[in-house]
Amino acid sequence: MNMKKFIAGKAFPMICAAFITVIIAGCGDDSSNSSPTSTTVPEQVTPTDPSTPTDSTTNPTTDPATNPTTDPATNPTDPVTNPETPTDTATTPTDPVTNPPADTTTTNPSTPTDPTMTAAGFYRNPAAIGLAVSPDTNGFYDVGEIYKAAPADAKIVFVLRHAERESGLGKESPLTEVGLQQALDVGAKLKSDESFYYGATDFLRTQTTAAKIAEGRGETTEVVTMEEINGGYFLTVPSDSLDAMVSKRGGSFKYVAMWAYEQPFPTLLVNLGLPGYFYDLMERGDQFVNEVVLANLPYWKRVNVLITHDLLTEPLAVYASNRTVDLKTYESYRWINYIAGVTVIVTADNKVVVLPTRGVERGFLNTRDMVK
Repeated sequence: MNMKKFIAGKAFPMICAAFITVIIAGCGDDSSNSSPTSTTVPEQVTPTDPSTPTDSTTNPTTDPATNPTTDPATNPTDPVTNPETPTDTATTPTDPVTNPPADTTTTNPSTPTDPTMTAAGFYRNPAAIGLAVSPDTNGFYDVGEIYKAAPADAKIVFVLRHAERESGLGKESPLTEVGLQQALDVGAKLKSDESFYYGATDFLRTQTTAAKIAEGRGETTEVVTMEEINGGYFLTVPSDSLDAMVSKRGGSFKYVAMWAYEQPFPTLLVNLGLPGYFYDLMERGDQFVNEVVLANLPYWKRVNVLITHDLLTEPLAVYASNRTVDLKTYESYRWINYIAGVTVIVTADNKVVVLPTRGVERGFLNTRDMVK
């Protein structure tokens, strides 16, 4: 066979075919492998690559735990394809007002951001309604000064503890001579030609206090018995249950004050469930103003005197002052005084003010001097 004809006719096509096959096979090794080794994959710049620091202003990381459909190693977030998660904070700045950062701290919903108002929107500053009165050095406002300064079209509700009583805890414990005079003196501070509404619990000392305040005003009136202002309003259990738990551990005054000022209870009492004996102070205080005072105002008079007990007026005064008055029995031995509590004032345009209030010289007494 002629060698030239062999090469041209058979050998040359075979050599060309083999050469093309080698070229095609070499290309397939790089493109058909879905899991390339690290030696053949170009280096990736990812937020987790320590050799390439992440700039949080231009390339925030995408957490696959919160967005499992996006793998930051293989599919970085694209603001074009996923506009809800922009990657460039320079072009889409974070607005702390419209897009505040996540807050993992626990906040107390009964604590308002404005200390001059309660969570329900009740004012704690008399100036909010133009009331020209000032507190004493202990933070209490005098009942007589409030009454004289309040607008003539404003409604007023005094919620006060009874006057000084004789020893004993029963319903029939009477007022002392000092207590009788205290009530008469408070009535004199409130003297005017208008008639008041008087309410009290069904205890002799509260009924007598209300009657003597009316007498001090020169008024004869009926005292309405009110169950809704009993001393257990801030308790989730009967007051006897509280007394039974703490009577030999410092008494209820100490632990009511600790609760009102958010002081931690001893571990033993926590384990016994004492924290569950109380409602939230600020929420329950707002509830008292709404449900007991404001809801009943249409049925009362312009000025109203409600006489109750210290287990109600102590936390009410702490609530009204946003915990600024010192009634910290566990620390200063101070407790709410006789004929002290709070005043609720409602203006003609329905603004509500709550103020810690006293009828006698001081808003507090020393528990070491109290009548037992």
